[in-house]
Amino acid sequence: MLTAQSANTTEPNCFRIRVSLNGNLIDGPDVITLRTKQDDSVVSQERGCFRVPATLLAEHALDVFFIVPGSKIYLTAIATGFFTDSWDIDLEDKKFTRKSGLPKHARSGEACRVVFHGGEPETGLLQTPCRAPAS
Repeated sequence: MLTAQSANTTEPNCFRIRVSLNGNLIDGPDVITLRTKQDDSVVSQERGCFRVPATLLAEHALDVFFIVPGSKIYLTAIATGFFTDSWDIDLEDKKFTRKSGLPKHARSGEACRVVFHGGEPETGLLQTPCRAPAS
């Protein structure tokens, strides 16, 4: 499922996250943690988007942590240029499609496929492991 609420959030330093599990939209995070090499910053969703402090956008990349129903998500080294548009994050319990690029040795239940909307063509990545059961 690769659809975004809006290609451009029109608010500075603001991005949206949509999450699907097995092709079905699930509740996205209300709070995320952004990690630099020096510090963690907690950002809450406001009016449907996450506002990233300008000081964090000066970094080359950020790690992103959040919880959705049933899963903890940890995305590493996300370039700060992606923190201004919508993201779609696809999770699968059993199997990603062949075109996903998931390595054969990887477990689908630990992988995240992310599509960053905000340019033509859109940018996608697949990280594994990035997902663990929420306890």
